[in-house]
Amino acid sequence: MTEPSSSRAPRAWRRIRLQDAALPIAVVLLIAAGTVLKGTIFFSTSNLWNLLVQASVSGTIAIGMTFVIATGGIDLGVGSVLAAAAIIGGRYFHGGSYEFMFGTLLAAVGLGVVNGLAVAWLRIVPFVATLAMFASARGIGHQLTHQTPISLFDLPTVARIGSERVLGVPVPAIVFLAVVALGWVLLNRTTYGRYVVAVGGNREAARIAGIRVRLILFSVYVLVGLCTGIAAVLQAGQLASASPIVGVGLELDAIAAVVIGGTSLAGGRSTIVGTFFGVITFALIFNLLILNNVESQIQLILRGVILLGAVAVQRRGQ
Repeated sequence: MTEPSSSRAPRAWRRIRLQDAALPIAVVLLIAAGTVLKGTIFFSTSNLWNLLVQASVSGTIAIGMTFVIATGGIDLGVGSVLAAAAIIGGRYFHGGSYEFMFGTLLAAVGLGVVNGLAVAWLRIVPFVATLAMFASARGIGHQLTHQTPISLFDLPTVARIGSERVLGVPVPAIVFLAVVALGWVLLNRTTYGRYVVAVGGNREAARIAGIRVRLILFSVYVLVGLCTGIAAVLQAGQLASASPIVGVGLELDAIAAVVIGGTSLAGGRSTIVGTFFGVITFALIFNLLILNNVESQIQLILRGVILLGAVAVQRRGQ
């Protein structure tokens, strides 16, 4: 016998509410586990700030990725774009720290524009378009450097990003939290955010409603390009160099955080707060693994298992 729609709706609503509550609870449990296993080492101020600094690069990209996935798209090229953008900034905009930052952001946004044009106007499937960027941007990085990192120690402002603090808070953590706040406002308090979700929910209905679907699709890839550029500056500051081998696997971390946070891979449902908790959950898990000297291979296996589990839970909630 078919279940009445009126009874299905409350159950679906309860599942969504439970998913929203699950990650904050998981974060609390992970903090408790870390305190029990490693005591003062885990719960020290330095370790917690370090955790946020480590999460700042993938977390900043994850905020932009939330908008892309909200439209039903995906960007597999963010790790390669991060490396290529920093290299372009370091090679062609090396006149000063702020010039490097501008050049890196410009390069990342430019590569985002290429993705946006391919998806929105050439109508190439996002998986294919961004997979092409995944390969070509990494190739650009290797070609420009001949596989040798570009040192940024002569750019003092950039080189201090990883260690500089404002009122005791590391700069990368401040930047990450600011991106989270701006992303939340953009998604939840602007017409643009509503259009992004509407396009992901039903493109044809959005088009009939007067939303410029192609422009929205184009813009989310430019937006994730901007976030990737910011992350590239943070990464370059922490390493004091621009290298063609950084950012490998970064797209997996960003996508996993977004999906774990509750944004639907099918589009039409997204949450910046959920993405933030997804980033923090990943950061806590791998911080605990590192403190307990768990091998990197095991960490990679866990990344895949967590992502698969998150998608499975999301499918059950649909």
